[in-house]
Amino acid sequence: FIDNHTVIIDTFLELGPYGAILSAFREDPNAAWLVLACDLPLLDVETLQFLIENRNASLTATSFKSPESKEGFPEPLIAIWEPRAYPTLLQFLAQGISCPRKVLINSEIELLIPPSEAALTNINTLAERKALLTQLHTQV
Repeated sequence: FIDNHTVIIDTFLELGPYGAILSAFREDPNAAWLVLACDLPLLDVETLQFLIENRNASLTATSFKSPESKEGFPEPLIAIWEPRAYPTLLQFLAQGISCPRKVLINSEIELLIPPSEAALTNINTLAERKALLTQLHTQV
């Protein structure tokens, strides 16, 4: 497809992001996968670079601590999932668990404080989008 990049079609169906991560590992189980949600409009190069530079390849994943979580839960969709995560993801799925955050909570991970909490802003609704645009316009 674009510039010789391969599009990975989900082969683990109806599992949402969990299925997408598993499908990526099925494509290449020896790769570390940088997983990013598509609804992060403020995600910037500096935040991604911080994640990459602080990656711990010896653990299951490297992730940011969610600024929205009082418990300090990891952000599974702004993370680098290491090859050792693949069998763990399959084991959780066999137990009926298809929540990537639960996998990270129950695994050895590198949990980073994001350099910019705003970069992890997640927008899911039109109301959230409108609020963000209003906030950005008032900052200018």
